[in-house]
Amino acid sequence: MHLRIETASRTSATPHHAVCHAGARALLLLAVFIPAAVVVPAAAVAQPVLDRSPNMAGTWVTSPRNLFFEISHRFQVVGGDVDVTDIFDGAKIVNYPTFLLAYGLLENVNIGFRYSSNSALAGGPNEWQPYATWGAVRSTGGAAPSLALTGAWNGAAQSVDVELSSQIRFGRLGLLGAVRGFSQAFENAADDGEAALALAGGAVVSITRYLALAGDVAGRVAGPSGDLAWSAGLQVGIPYTPHTFSLLATNVSSGTLQGTSTGVPGVVYWGFEFTIPFSGFARWGDIFDPDEGSSTTGAVPPPQTPLLAPPAAATERRVTELRISGLRYERTELRVPVGTTVRWINRDPVAHTVTADDGAWTSPLIGPGDVFEHTFSTSGEFLYHCTPHPFMQARVTVVEGRDTPAPQTPDGR
Repeated sequence: MHLRIETASRTSATPHHAVCHAGARALLLLAVFIPAAVVVPAAAVAQPVLDRSPNMAGTWVTSPRNLFFEISHRFQVVGGDVDVTDIFDGAKIVNYPTFLLAYGLLENVNIGFRYSSNSALAGGPNEWQPYATWGAVRSTGGAAPSLALTGAWNGAAQSVDVELSSQIRFGRLGLLGAVRGFSQAFENAADDGEAALALAGGAVVSITRYLALAGDVAGRVAGPSGDLAWSAGLQVGIPYTPHTFSLLATNVSSGTLQGTSTGVPGVVYWGFEFTIPFSGFARWGDIFDPDEGSSTTGAVPPPQTPLLAPPAAATERRVTELRISGLRYERTELRVPVGTTVRWINRDPVAHTVTADDGAWTSPLIGPGDVFEHTFSTSGEFLYHCTPHPFMQARVTVVEGRDTPAPQTPDGR
C-alpha cells in the first residue's frame, strides 16, 4: 500500500457525604473548570496511564478501528486486625476487578463496555456500563486543554450517566477535571432513585518518560449523600511497548462513572491496572487468510513501489526517504526545504503511524512494507510520533529556500 498526503501543514510549538466542605468543593471546581478555559481542534491519540489518575479516564479516545482492553484489579484485605502486609499470612483477600473493552468507531469517537464483577457500591455482585465517548477537543500542546463527552448506561442502577471531562498539561504537571451527572444514583449499596451531580479532579506529575505519580478526588455536590472518593497511584510505562500499568490505592471498588464518584466508607482497596491496546484491529482478520504468512512469518516484505516510471511532474518532486525499523524512526531529527515530500517506509514486522503531535495530520496504520508520504508546504518545526508506540518520537524542521540541506546521519546529525 502506497499512501500520500499533501497539505498545508500547521506549525507545531514545541469530607464526606453530599454536603461537602466548602474547601473541597472549591478545589474540585477549580480542577474542572480551569482546564476548560481554552479550546482547540481535536485529534485521537493513544492513552497510557501516565496521562491520567487511577479513577479518571481523562479525555482520551483511541484511533479508528483500534481495540483497547484494560483490567483494573482491586482487592481488600479482611480478617480481623490485618492490613496489606498480612496478605502472605493469615489475611483473606476479596477481589474487585473491573474490565474495560473499547473500540474506535469513528475519528474521535469510542464505544466501550465496563464490567465490575464485585461492586461494593451497587449492593449486588455485578455492575455493568456500556458507554460512548466523543473526544470533542484535543490540545495542540502548551497550556491548551482537551475536552471529552461521555454518555453511559449503568445497568445496576438503571441510570443514564454522563461526564464532561477536561485535561491540560503544564510541563511535568497534568491536571484533570470532570462534571458527572446520574439520573439515578447509588447511595452506598442502596439505590433510592434520585438524580445526582458529582465533581472530580486529579493530577499527574511526570518523574521520567516512563514514571509518574497520580491522584484524584471526587464527590457528589447534589443529590443523595455519598462518601468522598479518592485514589493515588504509581503510573508506569513499559519501555518500548504500548503497554502501561499502575500500582494504586483507593476507596473505590469499581471503575464505572458512579463507582469512581462515591467512596466506600472505612475501606482501602489496593490494586493494579494494566492497559493493552490492539493497534490495527482490522488487520487481525489476516490471521484467517491462507495467503498471509505461510513460511515467511515475521518477515517484512519489500516496500511497494510503482511498476512504471512516474510521470515527469512527479520526478521533479523533492523526496526524502526515512525507514521505520527497530521500533524507531531512522532519523529523529530531519531538516528539509519547504516543499519537500518525506516518505516513510515501514521495515518493522508491526504497524506504525506517523502522527503530528498537534493533530494537524496523520497517516493511517502503515503495515509492514507499506509506505506513507507527507509534503511539508510551510516552514516550521513539526513534531510527530507513532500512535500505537508513543515512545517513538521525531522532528522535521522545514526551512525556506531550495538549497539541499547538508547530508545527515541516521540520527539526524
